Parts: sequence; C-alpha cells; structure tokens
Amino acid sequence: MNEKTTKAPKGAPRARASATRTRAASRAPNATAVNPADLTVHNHPLARRQYRVATAAIEGFVDLVDHCVRVLIPGALIYARPRMGKTHAIDYLALHLARNRGDILVLRMSCEFHRSDFEGKFFSALLSAAGLRDPHLHTIAEKRFALMRRLNEQLQMRSGHVVVLFCDEAQRLSKYALEWLRDVHDQLAYHGVRLITFLVGQPQLMEQKAKYQLCGDEQIVARFMIEQLHFRGITGAVEAATCLASYDMTRYPEDTGNSFSAFFYPDAYATGLRLEHSAAELWNSFVNAHAVAQLAGATEVGMDFFTRAIESVLMNGPQWDVRGLTLESGHWERAVRESGYVAAQQTVRAQE
Repeated sequence: MNEKTTKAPKGAPRARASATRTRAASRAPNATAVNPADLTVHNHPLARRQYRVATAAIEGFVDLVDHCVRVLIPGALIYARPRMGKTHAIDYLALHLARNRGDILVLRMSCEFHRSDFEGKFFSALLSAAGLRDPHLHTIAEKRFALMRRLNEQLQMRSGHVVVLFCDEAQRLSKYALEWLRDVHDQLAYHGVRLITFLVGQPQLMEQKAKYQLCGDEQIVARFMIEQLHFRGITGAVEAATCLASYDMTRYPEDTGNSFSAFFYPDAYATGLRLEHSAAELWNSFVNAHAVAQLAGATEVGMDFFTRAIESVLMNGPQWDVRGLTLESGHWERAVRESGYVAAQQTVRAQE
C-alpha cells in the first residue's frame, strides 16, 4: 500500500471520538486537586504525563468492554505491538468505568515474568490488584480465601456483582495461571459474581490462543478469549484528529479550569487556535519522518510517541503563544523529532 500525506482542506479531518466520552475519561488520574489560580506549566498534569486522552483505537476498546459488560461475556483478548498504547488504554478504560459504571469493581494486574509457575505468587499478584497486601497470608488457601472476601467486600460497597480484570502484558500468563484464574471465575460465579477478564498484551497472545485451540484446551479459550481486538496506534489524519480534539475539550481542573489547549496557548486559543485543526500537519510530519528515515512498512504511530509530539508543542506555548497563531508544519516537524519516534523504530529494526 502506498502511503500518502494528507492534504488539509480548510480545516483538519474531523475527530471521530464523541465529546462526551472524551471529556469523561480524559482527566488526570491520581492528581491532587489544584486551584485554577495556582496552576502553572510545571504542575499541570500534562507536564507530569498524568492524564489520558482518547484515540480511535481506544474508542474501539471502550466499545468492546461495554459490550462484554452488557452481555456478561467472560473474557476477551486485546493484542498490539509494543508501545502502541495498551497500558494508556487500560488507564483510560479504568476511568471510563469508574465514571459510568460505579457498581463495577475494576482490577488491574501487571503480569510479571517468572521462570517457574507458583500459585502463591499468582494469588499474591491478584490480591495486590485488589488492593490487599497482607504479609501474614502464607498458604495458598489463605490467599484464595482473602481474595474472595476482599472482592465481595468491595462489591458490597458498590452494590454490584461484576468484577472487570485487566491483565496487562498477558502474554506472560502461563496455562497454569489461566487455570488458576478460571478457578477464581468459578468460585465467584458460585456466589453470584461475574468476573470479566481482558487479556491485554503483545501479538504472542494470538499464537497462544491458536496453541490452546490446537491442544484442545477449549476451557481456556471459551473463558478468556471469546472476543478479540487488534489494538493499533495512530494510522491516519482522522485518527490524529480524534486524539488532538481531546486536548481541545479536556479541562483541568475538571469543570472549572481551561482546556489543555487554552491553558498553554491562551491568546492563540482565544483567536481560534484548536489542535484538532492541525491533524493533517501532524500526521504528515510523522509520515515524512518515516519516509526520510526509510523505515519499513506503513506508518503506525504508537500512543507514547504521538502524545509526546503533542506535549512538545503544548509545552512550548509560553514561548510561541500570540494572538492569531497558526501551528504550521515546522512546529509539528520539530515535535515529531522530539518525540523519539524515528530513533525508536530504528532501534527495533536493528534488533530484528
């Protein structure tokens, strides 16, 4: 497929993300509330990278999660190449569910690599995901019981009966770990609680699924890999607009502060500057950098690099902000260089 840069008509491609969903989940997690009058460039969530914004791929992930929760599908598989923004997406989903489904208990487990399978370590990780770290729990039976008790207590506080578990880097989970997780699923179901598991990881997950199917381990596939989603990075100007629009709509502090764009470019914003209008210029800058560096394959920009480019432009706001400012190709080309996209792709290519 031949790639083309996108010619921007009078405005940039329109964002696909809904304003309601974007604003609902694009706030700074775990950040202490700040009086708008005390907010500076250096204590803004963007400067600390403590914020989450939408992409088209994340919108698709949200739709999958909402579907699984609505019809109680027990598990789904989400896979992507490294640095595409999977962990960022999990952060976004956790905020989305917290805001829209407060009755659901959301757990996040980062799957660690172990040379050997130990049931005790697995349940310790699950307990940690549930917010319980008790050094006095020694036996596996004690950990299992503590986990069930903890989950039931948390659900009673929410008046709910659904637990959503996001397993990040899930390709590290062994068959034994999935069997132990299946036991948890069955134990919760016995008490009327539904566990919905999202295995989020690298493309090896698809290979593992095929292996389980070939070996007849249908109990694993049917429990945790019913639905599947190929999570991608930014692949075009319209998707770029979806992400950029989030910065134009998201406010911090929420409901009382300025949008990210307005905060860093108050004068330019007042005279019509919107990052969404720069979608074609930003996307073309990535495509051109990809071509000049002679990188293989089509341009697909991971969330980490894409947001770093946007952050570079926003952090330059105090120096560049003037009334009537237009962000042009030169601004975005510099931002793409500072994102580290090309260097990272060259490193990956050298290792292959």
